[in-house]
Amino acid sequence: MAPLWQWMMVCLPLLLLVLPAVDAGHPDWEHARFSTPDWISISPHASESTLWPESTIPLCYDSEETQHRYHDLLWAAMRLWYAAGLSERFRLLEINRLSCIHHPWDSLYVEETRDVISSDVGLPIASMMDVPDAPPLEKPKIMVHTKPDVVWTVMTIAHELGHAFGLLHEHQNPSFWGPDSSDMVFRFNCDNLRDFEEVTKDLDAEQVWGKGGVCKDREAASNIGFSALNFLPEKVSEVYSPHPYAGHPGLVDWDSIMLYSPLTGSKHAKQPVLTKWDYSTWHENLTPSRKDVAGLKFIYGTPWARAAVPFWNDIRSPHFAMFRKFTSCHR
Repeated sequence: MAPLWQWMMVCLPLLLLVLPAVDAGHPDWEHARFSTPDWISISPHASESTLWPESTIPLCYDSEETQHRYHDLLWAAMRLWYAAGLSERFRLLEINRLSCIHHPWDSLYVEETRDVISSDVGLPIASMMDVPDAPPLEKPKIMVHTKPDVVWTVMTIAHELGHAFGLLHEHQNPSFWGPDSSDMVFRFNCDNLRDFEEVTKDLDAEQVWGKGGVCKDREAASNIGFSALNFLPEKVSEVYSPHPYAGHPGLVDWDSIMLYSPLTGSKHAKQPVLTKWDYSTWHENLTPSRKDVAGLKFIYGTPWARAAVPFWNDIRSPHFAMFRKFTSCHR
């Protein structure tokens, strides 16, 4: 079997071909402010996470083997974002090991798993550690695994990098849901989820379908580890999107890499978890959309993204190793 890098050389150009041509003056992504942008992100002033300073994510790895296995895949995923129009000032940066050890909350840890792909959204605020009753703060993490399908692997990592930079799921925008998580723009078929039977076997109808039930309340789903938490709407107070409160299908970015495919998480290939209101479906998106890019450009152009960055002589700085190298020349 051909090595992974050969498959990437073949598959990545094919992915780039399906992207729409980049228009350097296109209003969807060239300007930070526009009429109806279709994206949703964390609201750093109201959540437990913020944005990465200088739009740069310092990377650490759980092992040298993980670094060797995922370096090229992570950079291939970033190239999908660049091809969609994202500026290269958004970047991943592998930093020195000392910084990873001494300041674990300032970097994103790449952790290999057997079957889980997920990422923290944005940069957790380290000061939350001192907040009474706050959950224990864990170091920022992106969990990854590979499949023989390299296109799927790179696309999925690109989706997780969208989370890492601060974007949320398109379908979880509260503008697209009615009161008490009722269907409005999307139809959510909770009972088609792969883990539905296991999770609900000991629950009554009210605990499943009631106002605070696990198929209606994201926090309730989260409390029992139910995958519905990845579908139900986010809290209005904790997200940012330029949408009006009452969204409609025309505002959904159906090309967003942050939008789940209808069959994501389904127990059967013919039983979609998400559909449009008219029961129709959409294609799986393999690349970031221009509007995904517009969202990142907008939020990183706000004051939220201007957090203080450490000086180069600070071990937390991504440039610490370079600083040490050049200062040693004068000794």
